[in-house]
Amino acid sequence: MKVSIIVVNYRVKEKLFTCLKSIYDSKPKTEFEIIVVDNGDKDNLRGSLKKVFPKVIYVKSSKNLGYGGGNNLGAKYAKGKYLFFLNPDTLVFKDTVDALCSFLDKNPKAGIISPLLIDKNNIPFTLQGTDVLTPVKALVVLSFLNKLFPNNPVSKKYWLKDWDHQRDKQVEVSPGTALMIRRDLFNLVKGFDEEFFLYFEEDDLAKRVKAQGYKIFITSRSKIYHEVGASTKQLKNTQKIFSQSRFKYFRKHYGIIKALLVETFLGITKQALFIALVLALALLLRVYNLSNGMTFIGDQGWFYLSARDLLVSGQIPLVGITSSHVWLHQGPLWTYMLAVVFPLFKFNPLAGGYLTAFFGVVSAVLMYKVGSELFSKKIGLVAALLYATSPLIVLFDRMPFDPSPIPFFTILYFYAIYKWIKGNLNYFPLIMFFAAILYNLELATFTLVFPLVLLLGYGLFKKEKWVINLLTKKTIFMSFLLSLIVMLPVIIYDFSHGFKQTIVFVGWTLYKPVSFLFHPSSGNVIANYKTVFEFGIVNLQKLLFAPSSPVALILLLGGIICICFQTYRKRCLEDSEFLLLMFLVISLTGIVINQTPSDAYLPVVFPFVIFTVAIFFSKLFSNKFLTLTVILLLVLVVEVNSFQVFRNDSTPEFKNRLNATDEIIQLSNNKPYNLIGKGEGSQFASFTMNYQYLLWWKGHPVADKNVKTKIIVSESAKGIIIKEQ
Repeated sequence: MKVSIIVVNYRVKEKLFTCLKSIYDSKPKTEFEIIVVDNGDKDNLRGSLKKVFPKVIYVKSSKNLGYGGGNNLGAKYAKGKYLFFLNPDTLVFKDTVDALCSFLDKNPKAGIISPLLIDKNNIPFTLQGTDVLTPVKALVVLSFLNKLFPNNPVSKKYWLKDWDHQRDKQVEVSPGTALMIRRDLFNLVKGFDEEFFLYFEEDDLAKRVKAQGYKIFITSRSKIYHEVGASTKQLKNTQKIFSQSRFKYFRKHYGIIKALLVETFLGITKQALFIALVLALALLLRVYNLSNGMTFIGDQGWFYLSARDLLVSGQIPLVGITSSHVWLHQGPLWTYMLAVVFPLFKFNPLAGGYLTAFFGVVSAVLMYKVGSELFSKKIGLVAALLYATSPLIVLFDRMPFDPSPIPFFTILYFYAIYKWIKGNLNYFPLIMFFAAILYNLELATFTLVFPLVLLLGYGLFKKEKWVINLLTKKTIFMSFLLSLIVMLPVIIYDFSHGFKQTIVFVGWTLYKPVSFLFHPSSGNVIANYKTVFEFGIVNLQKLLFAPSSPVALILLLGGIICICFQTYRKRCLEDSEFLLLMFLVISLTGIVINQTPSDAYLPVVFPFVIFTVAIFFSKLFSNKFLTLTVILLLVLVVEVNSFQVFRNDSTPEFKNRLNATDEIIQLSNNKPYNLIGKGEGSQFASFTMNYQYLLWWKGHPVADKNVKTKIIVSESAKGIIIKEQ
């Protein structure tokens, strides 16, 4: 027996039979045998294979052994002097097998010979055969550098781009698609390394063959048609397998350190590089000049003092600052968060600013991750870029206040609901957990409970498994436990305050939308809605496109139209586009129903508006005639918004408050003093709390009892005025 042709099959029966027929039709003069390894396929091919090709030797593997393992198994049954490993997605032409055998007969130092691979037009593939793969070469030829600079000299040499395919070529590595090797040499080097399930096994084999003093060639006198990737298309995790094999190759031949360094660098894709740039921009916009321009108002001071007392005096707050309705409080969670970072910064007031900046940067990452999974990579990238540079979002991320982390948890809540309705019940307890966190940060986020209620009602009506299967002890217990962990302080507070924070609040929430029916002052209601609408337009401009509210409105409406069209076309209420539309409409409706233009209500809508606009941009990108225009528009939006952020940062708000604090210390003349607020806003107890915290931090705290020295603080558009009473 001169040659054993070994074909490993993995779920490509039709391709396999076509390949085998081509071998027999080529009528090799050389004595040959064919061995088919059925590599863990679901369908046993023995019967149909023997019926059509009775001479073929059939070998059934117990599982999918991969390329190398399958070929090794076939080689155990081979009798030939030469082993010809052949992919099933190939066609063999006349004289192919004879030419390969003849080459090895005439060249005793040739260990491996491969035919020339051609496409359906009989044109040789540009890339076949390579130079030896070293860590240094890999940093260029397998990284984003090769995509950015495809004609660089390292890649040209490695991929043999200057090779004239009309001539035979000595190479360092020949394609594993079709590879003939001397059987005694194959046994000497102990065959394919089965650690390589797929990919890089020919690189590994080539190094061991070369180490034995043999050469490797590709001959133009033998040609094979190759349909790329027929078998690998059946695998869902090819990219992961490729990365794992690549790492094993470098670890085996160059050591663990170089393998780790190579893999780290090769992990930098064009998308990863883009995201890194977006995150760098997001971080820059959020921390640039923070010590000069951080917003630090009295309500923020309330939480700062509360976190200080928690750490210094052990006073654990059960609720947060009062809301616009003084009988209601925000939750205490923001106090606890500040208490975690204060010790790291020695109570520096900037600690809170860096914390919210961190939430902002991570939220940009989440916008990419969630957008990519729910919609597309393109939408995820655009959403991350828009989120990172939005002037309004950056403003909140530079303000250490309880509404600032809301977008972060809103994205997680939205994602958890999506995963739940797609059938992953483990996400439902997380939905309750994130809902409790959002309620703690801002009561207005309670509107996000309504989409959950609607989905539960729809699921019950349709008897969907993702609702019916929730009624398990584990799911109910975990949902209760995770929400209780967050809500426990508020619940403890409620036991001695008439349950205003929970039961009364829920009742008030249901009453609010219809309150105008019981207070028939329709003129006031209309005026309130008009005020809220104007408030919304102004902030939409700040959110999407700082110079122009019409452009911002067009971007939002364009996205809504795209989502409505896609939802109507798919007609699936469990689709990500419909889910986004529902959350967008309900969150915006919640702001309108409140009839109160409060900045604290805005962060909950940020992710939904940004995703909506990203979908609009993605839709425009799909039109090749508009692509360049859309890219320029997106760049313009990002540049203008970024410039607006830098311009806003130039206001020395925090520095002015520090200067005012120094004036207070100087006026006190090291005597005990009281701090009194005057002017607009001073009717609120929190008016001077930001100054109280700064004075404590600087070592000159306000007296905790009534003393003779009174220092007055007033604020206006002209600045901060400090004087002694």
